[in-house]
Amino acid sequence: MSISHLSHPYQGIKAVITTQHAKEKLVAPALTRLGIELIHHNFDTDSLGTFSGEIPRTNPQRETALQKARIGMKATGLNYGVASEGSIGADPLVPFINSAIESIAWIDDAIGLEIVEFERGTEVVAVKTEVSSIGELDDFLERADFPRHALIVYPTSKNGPIYKGLRDLVALEDAISTVIKNGKAIIESDLRAHMSPSRSEVIERCAEKLAYRLAQLCSECGAPGFGTVGNVYGLKCDLCGEVVRRAIRGEIQGCAKCDHREEKLNGKTEVSAAQCERCNP
Repeated sequence: MSISHLSHPYQGIKAVITTQHAKEKLVAPALTRLGIELIHHNFDTDSLGTFSGEIPRTNPQRETALQKARIGMKATGLNYGVASEGSIGADPLVPFINSAIESIAWIDDAIGLEIVEFERGTEVVAVKTEVSSIGELDDFLERADFPRHALIVYPTSKNGPIYKGLRDLVALEDAISTVIKNGKAIIESDLRAHMSPSRSEVIERCAEKLAYRLAQLCSECGAPGFGTVGNVYGLKCDLCGEVVRRAIRGEIQGCAKCDHREEKLNGKTEVSAAQCERCNP
């Protein structure tokens, strides 16, 4: 995805990225090509929710990403902010696998923009097991891609210490030995961005999507961020001719600043009977 806009409105601006897990290294390369300089604001983002569950996330993913960006903007006084938030769990499209849904929020208070881009990745390593002895580790460590991916250890009772960022076998075994003195231990992938290379790749792709969208200017008002805001639905069944209302026949491209909208059709006119509610109820 090639992005190079020397005359882009964001050329030369400074934006703050709020993170404590080194996400600035993942997001900066894409935004730098638009001429944006990222300023890192270190904030305890774990206070807004953790993957390991000791602090639940109270707001939806999109709103949490925007909240993080606002925190950095308030701290630095900058008009531009960016932040990332992810969720990992059962994939919404493919049964029996996990996926990461990453979001990156962009806020421009100079002209009043809020844009959040999303990216899905099924390559994320997210595994979990329960052990009562160190001897049960071998197969799990291979599935966990250890030590490339770090691990977390904590007691099944959740009443005790949580050991995070474990990438050394001795440290891992010590943590397990400590925890199993009072019961079984749970071992799972440390899904923080700086501890999970596979998740980092999804964040990088999301940053590319955001940068590409910011590079697109609205033809009406000139604001950055012209992109997909919805879908156009309705295609005929190729067997019975009935309109399948949920079938996508294009995208609605829109401006994040004004009300300008354009339809971008995908060229399809029909769908197979397998997708028709009448032919395949």
